[in-house]
Amino acid sequence: MPIDPNHETWKPGMSWEDAIDEIDYLRGLASELGGPERIARQHAGGRYTVRERIEKMADPGSFIEMGGLMGGAEYDQAGNMTSFSPGGYVMGLAELDGRPVAIGGDDFTLSGGSPHNVHKMPHDFAQPLALQYGIPYVQLREGVGHSSKADEDAGHMGLPQGHLWHEGVRLLTKVPVASGIMGSVAGWPAAAALLSHFTVMVKGQSQIFPSGPPVVERAIGEKITKEELGGYRMHVYESGQVDNVAEDEEDAFRQIKQFLSYLPNTTAEVAPRVETGDPPDRRPEELLDIIPTNRRRGYDARALIKHVVDNGEFFEMRRHHAGAIITGFARLDGYSVGVLGSDPMVMAGSLDGDGADKYAHFVDLCDAFNLPVVIFLDMPGFMLGSVAERKATMRRGVRALIASAEAGVPKVEFNVRKSYGVAADAPNSIGLPDGINLRFGWPAGEWGGIPIEGGVAAAYRREIEEADDPDAHRAMLEERLLQLRSPFRAAQHGDVVDLIDPRDTRRLACRFVKLAQPQLQVLARREKRAVRP
Repeated sequence: MPIDPNHETWKPGMSWEDAIDEIDYLRGLASELGGPERIARQHAGGRYTVRERIEKMADPGSFIEMGGLMGGAEYDQAGNMTSFSPGGYVMGLAELDGRPVAIGGDDFTLSGGSPHNVHKMPHDFAQPLALQYGIPYVQLREGVGHSSKADEDAGHMGLPQGHLWHEGVRLLTKVPVASGIMGSVAGWPAAAALLSHFTVMVKGQSQIFPSGPPVVERAIGEKITKEELGGYRMHVYESGQVDNVAEDEEDAFRQIKQFLSYLPNTTAEVAPRVETGDPPDRRPEELLDIIPTNRRRGYDARALIKHVVDNGEFFEMRRHHAGAIITGFARLDGYSVGVLGSDPMVMAGSLDGDGADKYAHFVDLCDAFNLPVVIFLDMPGFMLGSVAERKATMRRGVRALIASAEAGVPKVEFNVRKSYGVAADAPNSIGLPDGINLRFGWPAGEWGGIPIEGGVAAAYRREIEEADDPDAHRAMLEERLLQLRSPFRAAQHGDVVDLIDPRDTRRLACRFVKLAQPQLQVLARREKRAVRP
C-alpha cells in the first residue's frame, strides 16, 4: 500500500494520542486491501471484496476483527514506515442472526488470495476462536494457494509439512463448519473449503480445483476453461464435491445461515427448539392421495416431505447430485431433524454408488450433531446393471450400511411404498442395536428381500422357460406373489410398528422427535469423529 509521505510513523516517546492516530492509520491502510485498482477489478467481475462479504453477511456492527494490523511493513533508517501490505486473510468474531460465529475469508485483491510476505492464516485466530468458544466457523474462500513467486522470494522450495490440516480436522469433530466458495479457489484453500460440513458455490462465479487451467494444460496437455474444469455444473451436478449452488453471493450467505440454523453450536450439544407456529397435530390431507394406486407411477417426494415438516420449510443438501436420495434439514414441532427420503422419479428411488456416498455423509452429519433422523422410504434396492457395477455400487453401499450401524441417533421411518433388499437395510439400521426399529407403514407399502419382478425371474427361471406361454406364466407368478406384499400381512408379522393413515405421519413424527430429546442429550456427550466430506 502507498504510504502518505507526510505521515510520521509513531515512535517511542511520542504521545498516546499519536499512538492512537497510528492505529487508525494502519487500520485505514489494511481496509484498502490490494488498492483501488484491484478492488475495481474485483467489482468488475461481479464479486464483493472479503470485507464487503463479511459486512453484508454479519449482523450490523457485530464484526470484531482479529489480526487486523498484521501485514508486511518496511521501514527506513529513521524508523518511518515506507510500505505496508495487509495480511491476506480477514477474520474475527461476528454474529449471524444474533448467533456468535468465527468468520474469515481470503482477500483476492492481494496476490489472488495467496499467502505473501506475511502468512496470515485461519489457524492464527479464526479456527482457535471457534474451538475455544464453541461456536460455528464460517469461511468465505477465494484464493489460489501457494505461489511460485513465493518460492523465488524465499530462495528455496520447501517440502510440504502437512501441518495445515490438524486444526481443520479438529473443527469437524467439535463445531459446525460452513464454506462459501466465492470465486476461483485452488490448492490448499480449495482443500480447506472442502474441510467443511456444508459447502456452497455461486453460479457462474465460483470454481474449485487442485490447480487451474494453466497448470492442467502444462501437466497433461488438456486445454479447458475454469468453468469447465471446476464450475458448479462439474461439482454440484456431476461430482457432488460441493453441496449446493447459489444464484448470487447474497443467496450463498443466506444458505450458510440457514444450514447453521438447524445445528447446535457444538457436537456436545443439542439444537435448541424454535417456535414455528405449526401445530404438531396438523393432519395434511394432501398425504392421503399423494402415492398413486398404480405402483409403477412416481410422485413428488419433496412435496410429501414439505407437507409433513413445520411450515413446509425444508433445507435440502446436494439436490442436484445423486437425486434418487433426498437429504436435508427441517423442523418438527420446532425441533431440528435430519430428513432422508427417496425420489421415485430418479432411477425409481434406487440406491447407486453416488447415492450411497451422499447417504453416508448425511447420516454421519446427523449423528455428529445429535439430530434425530426422519425417513420417508421408497427404495426398490440397489441400482442394477453394468454401469452400476463399474461405479462399485455394492462396496459404496456397504459404506452406507457402516454409517448407519455407527450412528447412535434415534430414527423414525415411514415406509411410504417400496423397501427391498440390502439397500433398504441401511436406513432400517440407523440407531440399532441400541434403539428400537421405529418403523411405520403406509397402505401403499410393499417390502421384501428382492423386488417381485426380479425375484420371480431369478427364482422361477426354469419353470418360466418350460411353460407353454413363458410371458403369461411369469405374469401369473408375479400376480401370485404380489398378494404376499400386502402391508397388512407385514404388520401382522411385526415388520412395522403399525400401519397408519398417511395423514397421521406429521403427528407421529412430531411426537417421536419430542420424546427423543432426552436421549439426544445423552448422545451429545459421546466422543465424536470427524464427518468425512
